[in-house]
Amino acid sequence: MIFQSLHNKLLNKKIEKSLRKLSSEQRSKPNPIRTLACIIDPSFPISVENFIDLAKALGLKEKDLKIITFQENKNIFNVFSSMNITPKCVSFYGNICGKDSLEFISFEYDLLINFFKSNRFLTLLSSKTNAKFRVGFESVDSKLNDLIFSEKIKKYNNFKAELIKYLNMIK
Repeated sequence: MIFQSLHNKLLNKKIEKSLRKLSSEQRSKPNPIRTLACIIDPSFPISVENFIDLAKALGLKEKDLKIITFQENKNIFNVFSSMNITPKCVSFYGNICGKDSLEFISFEYDLLINFFKSNRFLTLLSSKTNAKFRVGFESVDSKLNDLIFSEKIKKYNNFKAELIKYLNMIK
């Protein structure tokens, strides 16, 4: 119990430090977008094909897309994505240490889609990801995203249409 409480404090401190650093960076949407990364909570009713389709709609090939998903329990096989982050991928001190997570943050992306609601592990992963422009939902810290969508978007097709519309408007 005491260790869990200390772990939570250290993790929250690491997230806050990372978000402060992130908010001090100058970011803008690149034209054109050449790489796309998605951090996804698979509890959303969505499939990997949706993001492949989105990448194609943005003029990208499947090879230009990286997806990582959250998996609460490492023992439950996740067929959503080949890359996963679990709570065990974050050290006691709040450092990212999972193989998939470290590989994911080692790349630079033009666009990062944070397709999750409030989740400390995914917030940490996102804040450590090198992305030129970030998109996400209002339930996460506003310092994390440049373009923020309302939680009221319930259907993926609505999200995709709105995202493409706003990306085309932002120069």
